[in-house]
Amino acid sequence: MRMYDIIEKKRDNKELTKEEITFFITEYVKGNIPDYQVSALLMAIFLNHMTNNELLHLTDAMAKSATILDLSDIKTPGKYIVDKHSTGGVGDKVTLIVLPIVASLGVEVFKMSGKGLGFTGGTADKLESIVGYDINISLEKAAKQVQDIGMCLISQNSEIAIADKKLYALRDLTATVESVDLIASSIMSKKIALGADKILLDVTVGSGAFMKNLDDARALANIMVNIGKLANKETIAILTSMDEPLGRCVGNALEIKEVISFLLSDETTLASDSIKDLKEVVFEIAAYMMKMAGVGEDINENKVKILEAITSKRAYNKFIELVKAQSGYISNVYMDWIGMNLDMPVLKDKVKYLKEIHAQSTGYIVSIDSKKIGEALVCLGGGRNKKEDLIDYSVGFEFNKKVGDKVYEGETILKVMYNDKEKFDIAFNYIEDAIYIDNIEPELAKSLKSKPHILDIIY
Repeated sequence: MRMYDIIEKKRDNKELTKEEITFFITEYVKGNIPDYQVSALLMAIFLNHMTNNELLHLTDAMAKSATILDLSDIKTPGKYIVDKHSTGGVGDKVTLIVLPIVASLGVEVFKMSGKGLGFTGGTADKLESIVGYDINISLEKAAKQVQDIGMCLISQNSEIAIADKKLYALRDLTATVESVDLIASSIMSKKIALGADKILLDVTVGSGAFMKNLDDARALANIMVNIGKLANKETIAILTSMDEPLGRCVGNALEIKEVISFLLSDETTLASDSIKDLKEVVFEIAAYMMKMAGVGEDINENKVKILEAITSKRAYNKFIELVKAQSGYISNVYMDWIGMNLDMPVLKDKVKYLKEIHAQSTGYIVSIDSKKIGEALVCLGGGRNKKEDLIDYSVGFEFNKKVGDKVYEGETILKVMYNDKEKFDIAFNYIEDAIYIDNIEPELAKSLKSKPHILDIIY
């Protein structure tokens, strides 16, 4: 079998066989196929797309290019292990809130998360803003931790889906990153390699996501769900809005603070407009994870249980268990707003400067461009342009106002936490461009504020 023939076949839009795809992946991982030939095949796939069979074979070969975890020994009889994956976004701290909630309700979660690259943040980076938190524990230790406390949250392991890492690096250099087929097989190969029984996908849509419009997001979601079905793994995709940053905070340590605040919310806070977008996404994803895991068939009943898990502080306590289990530093702090001492993660959150950004005119906030806010965070040092870049965990933004809110000239829209004045000057250009205020009718503002954040659910 020759790589030349495989490239030629795909160039002519013919279906590759399982044997051809397996040969390509296996030999590339071994170093027997040069990058220039793989680049040619990736471009042929980008231009001609892949059939369902090709996608299944590619995903399977990539998953099997290294370790496939066997989680059968840590499963509780009658339950299923559910993996949750987000396609990424700005202010996306959903995983860090959802996992302690569902784990406190009996869902077992073995979760690997990646580091951020470009304008979207990475869950692993947020965790590393906790002093001492070890995202690199061994797979064996992680599995034992799931048995002990019901969850682990670790970094993507070098033993998982080696082919995907090699292919992604090449896609980044050959203008093929945007291929829906290659995105889907990349995500699903890692999910299948992790050994979970079922997969829940949070497919983000909007300016702060890789999928900019609903049609493209649906196409990606349908492909991934179909791959899951073909691999005999129940897969559900929930499409969520990422047109404005999710929640109130953007930045690693700041988002951990928002996670803590959310998990300590009372019923009044959870019913308020201030966290409406984040609550909507968290409750929907957590409720479906419970259903898929076999601990609650009715979605609405699951949401009642989720509310109770938060207000009783069971979910928060589970979050603290996670931090302690993975060596994160904890201090006991008196929280005057709830009138009690609580264990709190110690954060890398010290900053030199705080700057308030004020409204330049009176009106309503019509839009906040998530991508520009994400790019501003990178400018401050809170994100990466290259994988090897070091990041500043403490910098970021806290929004006082969201889309649809009324603002008056001179009123604070957001606060910027930063350590370098030159970096702030660069970031400010993005922030200024990101926020659009106009004197629109109150009814239109109300409709902007009430836009749903759950856009579709695909089975």
